[in-house]
Amino acid sequence: MFSFKAYWWAVVSAVVVLFIVGATIYAILEKEVVIRDEDQEVKVSTFANTVDELLEQENITLEPEDVITPSGDTDLKEGMQITIKRAFPVKIAVDGQEITVKTQPDKVENILAKANIKLNEKDKIQPALSEYISADAEINIIRVEERITTEVKSIPFETVSRKDYNLPLGEKKVIQKGEEGQEEVTTIEVLENGKVVSATTESKVIKAPKPQIVLTGTVQVASRGGVNFSYTDKKRMLATAYTHTGNRTATGTMPRVGVVAVDPNVIPLGTRLYVEGYGFARAEDTGGAIKGDKIDLFLETAEETKRFGRRWVTVYILK
Repeated sequence: MFSFKAYWWAVVSAVVVLFIVGATIYAILEKEVVIRDEDQEVKVSTFANTVDELLEQENITLEPEDVITPSGDTDLKEGMQITIKRAFPVKIAVDGQEITVKTQPDKVENILAKANIKLNEKDKIQPALSEYISADAEINIIRVEERITTEVKSIPFETVSRKDYNLPLGEKKVIQKGEEGQEEVTTIEVLENGKVVSATTESKVIKAPKPQIVLTGTVQVASRGGVNFSYTDKKRMLATAYTHTGNRTATGTMPRVGVVAVDPNVIPLGTRLYVEGYGFARAEDTGGAIKGDKIDLFLETAEETKRFGRRWVTVYILK
């Protein structure tokens, strides 16, 4: 016979059993974990199975450079501590622009590599590539390059003037035509971020210049006592006279009219002269008292030397 009371107790018992089983399963599946996000720490009760599911449940977003420990595919366990280490921004000044990247603490060299920034051999980096960055910072890259230019320049020739004792005074004659030389000039400029900060110049002679040689005439024409002669120079000299001594001249000749004594440092021996008031002569002799602009003229007699005395005369040096 059906008993309603027995049926009711059976239903109640089943519900109680289900409740106990459900509560047990609930207690088993629910986990309490700790999430530490930088300076914030929160305890969370969750039914999530993995770290990634927990983050999604809690609406926690990660950026590519953020680091979470343990990893996202790790199964959650009761009492687990999850740590999120957020990436920090680093500004990079390069090529006229500023780039911001996020990173974990790392060397400058690695941060630049992650940002796909290529460096040249001579570039300057501040801070240095080996320095470690662990907080917000700025990296400055100065692009350094060398610019080398080479050009060929002319080297002007010089003009060399030489006296010529056959050409009339003032007349010029080119005996060697001048030619310009050439030099290779290399300029090395150092640029930082496109601006020149230093420059050095080196030059190398490719072809030496050839001097132009010009002869300049020194011969002048004078007329004295109806006699014309050409001369290259003239001097005002103090003249005296001497006569026979029985000795030969300094050049080994016998003294005679037309022989004069001079200082060889002023007028070289052998030079042809025209002496005002005396006539044509040749420097063939010297004398102990004949120094500087002095000249001693040979005369035949002592009487003539006395009459001549001492006087200033113009001496023409003949060509």
